[in-house]
Amino acid sequence: MNAMRDIAILVAKDLRIEVRGGHTVALLSVLGVLFVTILGLGLAAPGGGVVVNAGSLLWVAYLFGGALCFEKTMSADQRDDALAGLLLAPVDRGVLFFAKWIANLLLMIAIAAVVTFAAFIFLDLRIAASPGQFLRIVLLGLAGFAAVGTLFSGVLASTRMHGGMLAVVILPLCLPLVLTSTRLLNEPAAGGLAGFGESILVAFNIVFVSAGFLTFDLLLEG
Repeated sequence: MNAMRDIAILVAKDLRIEVRGGHTVALLSVLGVLFVTILGLGLAAPGGGVVVNAGSLLWVAYLFGGALCFEKTMSADQRDDALAGLLLAPVDRGVLFFAKWIANLLLMIAIAAVVTFAAFIFLDLRIAASPGQFLRIVLLGLAGFAAVGTLFSGVLASTRMHGGMLAVVILPLCLPLVLTSTRLLNEPAAGGLAGFGESILVAFNIVFVSAGFLTFDLLLEG
């Protein structure tokens, strides 16, 4: 119960920073909408529609917005030595990872909701998956992406490396997640194939959430 309370307090802290003036969601949502719209219109077929699959187009925007989101949230903790203060708090480092992961996931969901809604409205995209399957796949994909981004933002925070290095590190690692998600979104998969693909997404989440929980302490103090 103490761990759950600590996670709730830390998540509320990150969200409160965003609400009070971080503008991360607003800025990245606008950039994501512009990115999807420009890319979609540029790839539009002569007879109408979009040449690329809708899932692929959406995931490009999710990756773009997520990489920037993870860097901004971690830099907010590094400002004024706030991260050092968190490390001195009587809180398990695994709790710090879970809190940062949940906060990043909530911010990513907010950004993805705006980008996806805009893509469906302005580009008239079509997704093969049912609405329930679409939502489930996107949430699993964003959860795994947030786990990877949170884990490696801690790595870069400990090495003082900035300037887009996070995207260089996490995007190759997220290829299995992105490829599986886009295939499930774009193709009307049969029940068995859809279940297998979602199992891959769940396994990806388990691996990186567990890795973050077990190693976040070492990464932050490295």
